[in-house]
Parts: sequence; C-alpha cells; structure tokens
Amino acid sequence: MTTDRRAAPVTIKDVAARAGVSRATASYTFTQPGRVSEPLRAKVLAAADALGYVGNDAARRLRLGHSLAIGLLISNSGNPVYAEVAAGAEREAAAHGRFIITANSGDDPDRERAYVSFFESQQVSGIIATPVGGVPPELIELRERGTPFVLVGLAEGRHDYPAVSGDDEQGGFLAGEHLLAQGRRRLLFVGGPHPHVDARLAGARRAIAESASDAQLEVLRTPAQNAEIGENVARALLTRPAAERPDGVFCGNDLLALGLLHGLISGGVEIPGDLSLVGYDDIDFADFAIVPLTTVRHPSAALGAAAVRLLLDLATEDDVADAFAPRLVVRRSSLRSPAG
Repeated sequence: MTTDRRAAPVTIKDVAARAGVSRATASYTFTQPGRVSEPLRAKVLAAADALGYVGNDAARRLRLGHSLAIGLLISNSGNPVYAEVAAGAEREAAAHGRFIITANSGDDPDRERAYVSFFESQQVSGIIATPVGGVPPELIELRERGTPFVLVGLAEGRHDYPAVSGDDEQGGFLAGEHLLAQGRRRLLFVGGPHPHVDARLAGARRAIAESASDAQLEVLRTPAQNAEIGENVARALLTRPAAERPDGVFCGNDLLALGLLHGLISGGVEIPGDLSLVGYDDIDFADFAIVPLTTVRHPSAALGAAAVRLLLDLATEDDVADAFAPRLVVRRSSLRSPAG
C-alpha cells in the first residue's frame, strides 16, 4: 500500500484568509474581477502570489486559457433526477458567470469516455459527473492534466476528489423502517449497479436488523433502473404463487417503482392491499401515478448547485455535507389501510 505524501494544494479559502477577505471576494477576483475593487483585487493577488496559489479550482485555471463552460456528464437523461441536478447546476453556474454544457451518456461507458475527451477538447473549466458506474479512469487522468471534476454521488474506495451526495444509507433505512411499520415481513429490494443504490440497500438491511423482527429481505439486482425493467420485474413476480410473492417492495429509484407498480396492477395485484411499494427520489411523476407512490425525497437540484460551488472552490465538502438529509414522503402505495 502506498501513501500519497503530496502537500495539500493551496485553495481559494487559504488565499481569502491571508488577504483578509471573504471566499467569494477572492473567487470573484479571478472569475469576475469587475465585481471587486482595485485595492481588494491587489490584496487577493498578492496573497495568491505569496502562497503560490497555482490553482486546483476552475476559476484560477481560466487565466490559463480555459473557457467559462462547465461540463455536466449525466448517465441517463431519461431519469428526471438528472434534469433536476442539471437545473440546480445551471442556476448556480449562472450566478457565477458560468455556462453548463450537458452531455448524456445513455448508460453507455464508451460514450461516457467519448464525452470526457470532448469536454477536454472544449477546454471546459471543470466537469460535474454522475457516471454510469464508478468514476472512469479518463476523468481521473483529465484531472491530473489540470481540469477538475466533482462527483455527484457516492465515491467508491479511497479517493482525493470532491464528491457530493445525499445520505442514501439513511434514506434506505427510512424506506425499510416504513415497510416494517406497515406489518410487511416478506420484503424485496430491487435495484441496479450503483454505489448509491448499494447504500440504500444497506440502509434497508439496517432497518430490519434494528427492528429485531422476523422479516426477510430478498435482493433482486437489475442491469439498469428504468420503468421498463420495473415492468419486467413485475412479470417475473407474477409467475410466483401469491403466497411466495413479497408483501413489501423497496425500489432503488422511482422509475423502477413506477414500472413495477404498473406491471403489478395490470396483473391483478392490489396495491397497497396485497403489497406495499416504496421508491426513491420523489420525481414529479411519483405523486401522479395511478396509485400515488411513497418515496424517499432528496434535493437533487441542491446537489447540482453544491457541485458547482465545490468545483469553483466556493465551498468544501464539509460545508455541504449536512444539507442533504433524506425525507420519507408517504403516499397511498405503501399504506396497508389507504385511509390511514
């Protein structure tokens, strides 16, 4: 095992402290100098020179020829969550004189790598990524060549790049706890191959463990998380005898849950009479389903905005870590007594 002994890079926060100004003022000195008076700008530049501030943040690198654009790499534009992430990122970027270029990999790792190369060719000042799986090595290599990125989601293993995410483990706990409170004991988790989905599953398992109940949790892994796959899962469940089907299902996201809901109802399953169903994300469609969907809400737009602030070195992971607590939104799909 090797240990990275490189000194921590000087950040805009360090420059601001030495100059005796706010972090925003220090950042504006490099990104929007017209907003900073000449005396303050001189103080910030002197502090930067004294500290050897050469820039890990996108704002500083703009002086080396990078553009005002930030690349946003999403894994599936068909998931409304990513539209919310993009909206939050665009609003925050605009507030700092930046622009967002959005690229959709369509859950294709090869296309994802191609977009990383494209962003480099466009000299974007940084990249915000919600990758297909883990962080692609091309993104790490691009960072080493001077273009930073921020991960939206959970990072696997040890890493030294910034990441922002909701508390998926706690969200999964809330979902599992709720299903148990409805008296459900034959539970099923349905979800795809992502670290944040693994965290949601871990939370559901913790809820069962802490309840000391006799509940059992079956896990069904899916290759992706969309409504079509949810319907396929429903068809598979309908081939089982009624007594062997789950009576409570927690899906890794709302699209899966909505597809499952449609497939089960079409097959004659009464929801929530026969089965309680919980999703994750609280997309707009959740409240308008034929049976309104119980789900776990987390602030996707706020995640996108926080990623921009991290990229521009206007915030740290510690600054934003506590801002994204999940919340259970209870609707009819999970309540054994619809009037309850």
